[in-house]
Amino acid sequence: MLNIGDKLPSIQKHHMKRIQTEIQYEECVVKVAAKTLPGQNIKKKLKINQDSLAIKQNLCNQNNWHLFGIFDGHGQNGHLVSQFVSRHLPKAIENILLQNYVTNPNLLSKSLQVAFQQVEQDLVDKTNIACNFSGSTAVVILLIESRIYCANLGDSRAVFLYKFQDLWYNRPLSYDHKPNKNFEFKRIIRLGGRVEQSLIDGKRQGPFRVWLTNEDVPGLAMSRSFGDVAAKSVGVIAEPEILRYKIQNSGFILLASDGLWDKMDFESIQKILDHIDSPITQLDMELIAQKILGETYSKWDRKDSGRDDITLILVHIQI
Repeated sequence: MLNIGDKLPSIQKHHMKRIQTEIQYEECVVKVAAKTLPGQNIKKKLKINQDSLAIKQNLCNQNNWHLFGIFDGHGQNGHLVSQFVSRHLPKAIENILLQNYVTNPNLLSKSLQVAFQQVEQDLVDKTNIACNFSGSTAVVILLIESRIYCANLGDSRAVFLYKFQDLWYNRPLSYDHKPNKNFEFKRIIRLGGRVEQSLIDGKRQGPFRVWLTNEDVPGLAMSRSFGDVAAKSVGVIAEPEILRYKIQNSGFILLASDGLWDKMDFESIQKILDHIDSPITQLDMELIAQKILGETYSKWDRKDSGRDDITLILVHIQI
């Protein structure tokens, strides 16, 4: 395990990207650190990083509105899909909010849905990206004063972690969209799709996947995404699930791709947070994000198989 202040392994030093910023306003102080690390194949060769991220501060020229997003691409052109969405979705959300200047929670949720729909349509109709069998997840946090709006497609994830009476608590801000989940499963079956595990050596194994009625494609392991046009005919959708949360305690928002969540549990993350004392500085943010990434990296590195891309955004909110 890395300790606070330790250097990252050399692969991270050369290939990790980071973003840091601090935003202050009347109600609270928001600090941000973000890191991304490309995965590698079973031969330990670096892959194209299919993860993308977005950080938009002072959304709509409001110094207490902020947007954060993680986008995890999959398929041959997954990196192109995630890059497109990371560039265009924040703009679409901001434009819709500027046009209407909505503050009603229900209208804000509707605005997020409209923005997702618009970007999905633009991706399919207005780009040359072949996305029949390529797509991207999306987990987007819209932070408006002390309210969190989380819009999610797929299996990237966001959580709010806070400490109360010396104990850490975690509040999920999103839930994975897996095809075997009740409502997702019913929609896919109703529209003619199949939800089955892969057939390997005569046995069904691995995660449940979405298949066309009479073809063993695309084998998508999520039920909502951008792109993945072939799967859209059998119930995979780009309609985000939106959850709202009122911040009542200082704490951390952690957004990450499944390269992190497949290896890290909340207990591991909370142990890292326990090493930092208040007040949280920007250097602390960098160290915490570094340590989370390093811990995740080390858990992947113990395996002989490949490693997934790892991307995270860590947001600290002091109220």
